[in-house]
Amino acid sequence: MIRLITEQGQLIDWQDQKPHPLPDNLVFLDLLNPARAEELEAEQWLEYQLPTREEMQEIEESSRLYSEKGALYMTAWVPVGLDTPVPETSAITFVVSPDTLTTVRYADPMAWRVIADQVRRQHTLPLSSDAVFLTLLEAIVARIADTLQNVEADLRRIAMEIFRVNPNKTSGGESQCDLNEVIKLLGRHNSLVANLRECLVSIARMLQYFLNNAAPWMKGELAALFRSVARDVKSLDDYTNQQTQEMSFLLDSTLGLINIQQNQIIKIFTVASVLFMPPTLIASIYGMNVGLPIAENPIAFWAVMIIIVLSAILPIVFFKKKKLL
Repeated sequence: MIRLITEQGQLIDWQDQKPHPLPDNLVFLDLLNPARAEELEAEQWLEYQLPTREEMQEIEESSRLYSEKGALYMTAWVPVGLDTPVPETSAITFVVSPDTLTTVRYADPMAWRVIADQVRRQHTLPLSSDAVFLTLLEAIVARIADTLQNVEADLRRIAMEIFRVNPNKTSGGESQCDLNEVIKLLGRHNSLVANLRECLVSIARMLQYFLNNAAPWMKGELAALFRSVARDVKSLDDYTNQQTQEMSFLLDSTLGLINIQQNQIIKIFTVASVLFMPPTLIASIYGMNVGLPIAENPIAFWAVMIIIVLSAILPIVFFKKKKLL
């Protein structure tokens, strides 16, 4: 599908109406999962080639940031599906020229839907290639910031659950928090933050390349806004570092609590085995056929029973006094 936005703020979807040829007053040309015929028609109108899907996956900086025929080719990782259980990232290419911004993408991030909704509602939208590029970047960065805030809220909740102090809880009680689920949640958040950091790094490089090469034709008032977005990206990158450290601390704490719980269980079994050792020993001696004079003296039977009971009670009292139970 191809989506077009003209200088007059007109939004044209390829599937709604296929203009032949493409309008001359385009400022934004968006290719979503383009067919080969759509790519060829867009390249014919733009008069320069667009990268293939395989070329967009290259990780070398020279393959992701370069210029050709006066247009800047920039490929960055953009988060997709942040409001779904399985968020991911997708490589999206921005081709910026003085007249037109072209994006080639095989995913549908929210930023593109936001711009389309703004045009449909006839909201004021700066209609130039660099202005539309700025609007897209602002929407992407704002989306990442909102997601990181949600992650931080979850981390605070997890920390409160892990380190909650229950005055009515006994020393041998179980934790109120499912530590196995905590580990899974921390793992998902760690993967999400790592992906977002990868996106921020690629966006920062793209912004720096754009500011260094688009100065001759970029509108002067937009340069300050692009630098402001670059500062936001830098601050969010630092924020992901902080969250990564916080998640590492919570993971270590969770594993420590799991070890404590396991040690507590082992301790209970150890103490229980020690408690039953004296009465087991006495009962074993009493049960041996060694000619003990118990059959001739009925009182001896009850004396042995009393000794067995006392041998079980005295270790319990001892361990209680030592606060081992």
